[in-house]
Amino acid sequence: MFGNVVDSSASCRFRYPFRMRNNWLWLAAAGLSSLTCLSATAQANPTAAKPAFSLEQALSGPYCTNLTAAPSGDLFAWAEHVSGRNNLYVGGPRSAARALTHNTSDDAMDILEVSFAPDASAVAYTFGPDDDDPTPDGKPANPAHLQRNVAAEIYVQPLAAGAPAVKLGEGHGLTFTRDGKGLLFVRGGQVWMTDLTAKDPSSKDASKQIVWDHGSAGSLTLSPDGRALAFVSRRREQGQPGHAFIAVFDFASHTIRYASPSTGVDSAPAFSPDGKTLAWIRAPFLRPGRLDAGRVSPTVWSIETMPLAATDYSSGASRSIYRATPNQPGSVLPHLATGSPKLFYAANDRMAFFSDADGFVHLYAINPEATKPEATLLTPGEYEVEDATLTPDHKAIFYASNDAPKDPLDVDRRHIWSVTFGAAHPQQYSFGAGIETRPTISASGAVAALIADTRVPMHPALLESHGGSTDLDPTAMPADYPGKEFVTPKQALFPAADGFMLHGQLFLPAHLGEGKHPTLIFVHGGPRRQMLLGYPAMDYYSNAYAMNQYLASRGFIVLSVNYHCGVGYGMDFRQCLHGGPAGGDEFSDVMAAANYLRARKDVDPKQLGIWGGSYGGYLTGMALARASNVFAAGVDFHGVHDWNLEDNAADWLSGSYAEKDQQAAIGLAASPLADISRWRSPVLFIHGDDDGNVAYAQTPILADKLRILNTTLPANEQIEIHELIFPDEIHGFLLHSSWLAAYKRGAAFFEEKFKP
Repeated sequence: MFGNVVDSSASCRFRYPFRMRNNWLWLAAAGLSSLTCLSATAQANPTAAKPAFSLEQALSGPYCTNLTAAPSGDLFAWAEHVSGRNNLYVGGPRSAARALTHNTSDDAMDILEVSFAPDASAVAYTFGPDDDDPTPDGKPANPAHLQRNVAAEIYVQPLAAGAPAVKLGEGHGLTFTRDGKGLLFVRGGQVWMTDLTAKDPSSKDASKQIVWDHGSAGSLTLSPDGRALAFVSRRREQGQPGHAFIAVFDFASHTIRYASPSTGVDSAPAFSPDGKTLAWIRAPFLRPGRLDAGRVSPTVWSIETMPLAATDYSSGASRSIYRATPNQPGSVLPHLATGSPKLFYAANDRMAFFSDADGFVHLYAINPEATKPEATLLTPGEYEVEDATLTPDHKAIFYASNDAPKDPLDVDRRHIWSVTFGAAHPQQYSFGAGIETRPTISASGAVAALIADTRVPMHPALLESHGGSTDLDPTAMPADYPGKEFVTPKQALFPAADGFMLHGQLFLPAHLGEGKHPTLIFVHGGPRRQMLLGYPAMDYYSNAYAMNQYLASRGFIVLSVNYHCGVGYGMDFRQCLHGGPAGGDEFSDVMAAANYLRARKDVDPKQLGIWGGSYGGYLTGMALARASNVFAAGVDFHGVHDWNLEDNAADWLSGSYAEKDQQAAIGLAASPLADISRWRSPVLFIHGDDDGNVAYAQTPILADKLRILNTTLPANEQIEIHELIFPDEIHGFLLHSSWLAAYKRGAAFFEEKFKP
């Protein structure tokens, strides 16, 4: 795949290979062209004063989530997050945006999920600390130290003007009954229902547990006629991987049955449009471990179906309409950049699903009623698909992808596409230099999405098929938001050790003068992420993008690196061999980025720093431990420093004691702690102690090991160790004030060390 890369500020052009390998002369030429082109742009700018905007201003742009279409009419709802204040809004093509809630505090209480009543007369939502980021003990996070119970609670907000919200108590997983008279939800792992027609729906008597299940319920899915509820019943054994069944609850008989229970792990229940058939995804109990990268597996996943009216629900009663091929691409459930794999039960006996059987995450279609169903590829090409959603008439699917048929830069963006079942080709729905994600279609056919660009974070907008858009809340942006002063990141390309052309985003200060300048590398977390040429569709990285803009405004050149193990560039890139605890080979991509920067005429190789969080913190630690002679300073947000210290080490430690010992040795060798004796560069550690993703102990153990190392070093070689610890804060900080404090300390740290 080839295309022109254009630096719009310098009229420089060159061609590059998207998946070219082992063509070193060609790669070198492309890299030098990129270097010369971008350097020329930087050198052309005269020296000028640094733009004067603050971190508070840079992080003040509203970031929106939970865009949801009403099942009738043309209304949309969404959550707006502004400097720690999280509120619910509603609006549409014929309705101006208005706030349904009026929260004014930065207290970590968030709008977590949104669901419309069937007649669009009300919106249900949960309000509380984000439960997508777990805490180590499972208790609700409380970094604001509120002196009350902070568990997420359910509210139903009528849309009639002046109508008060109704609080239903703790719960999540909101689903209205088909008649809108009840609200189903999960409380304490069990299915409950509130009678919304009760005299006082907020009373304890109005909400009752309706299902008693030995597991923990999730993914509540109502049949089209509302007579049956399917859900995932998750089970765990001490010290063993979890398993799950699909449970089916019958409202009339008040009974529960399990759909063809097996030794597999079931998920993603979906009903056919006529409500007669239930389908779900079945994964093997033994999943690929971290040490084998999970590209292929001898145990495969399948799509199961069974008639809802079947009398036999016992083991083996379901029919496998699709089964992946063992030890071939697609044999492992694909990793999606957003959400988990699911099924799209469409009209006209069609079903769509995700697979990466051709090496990229794509949508496939199958006829579940055929005698011998065969899957067909709906979205062919060397790009990846995410954020898929069925249209209300179940005839087409809208999705986001990084397909780049006209603009090579789109491989590092997202646009909206649609595909109709039976159509020859997908159709591009949005275009341009922006980023469009999370398509949502109203019952009237209006298409909305969360969109962003290089200067404005994710916000809801109505899309037009010719590429135009209209903001749903055009008054949301604060008057002093400095987006107009942000720079446009350039696409940077440089070869990895295996010949793959790595992609990065280069932030060149607007007033970059002659000479060499301090430079920072930013490494994202995940690692299944892709940083884009603009604001990304995840709050953690929306903040990081604004931070990189602020650092550029302070005179730093910043390069954000999309390293191996990330998404967007296919299975070979995403399911990286010898990554993380299996060898840490993706660190070579960090060194490739450093070599690219050190070769630039505008970079001071003696003033090269690095920063990142989570997996990016891991790579920051690797850089400082293995290459202190290259990286002069680093800021490590909640990084992994010894893979064996993680509470999910069982993901790669398996087999006999001898095998576990061997794997543990590999994991330690792939960790910063293994090379701590070579560490000399100053470091700032930042961590919250209620982190359920990366064990908090990772940071104090490494900090103490460095202090011990200092006792053996001469005074002029001793390591500066700085730290910023947030009591009760989680992995992805919940408080806006935590982000501000962390970024201010990080920026001050780099300015002190490098003095841009």
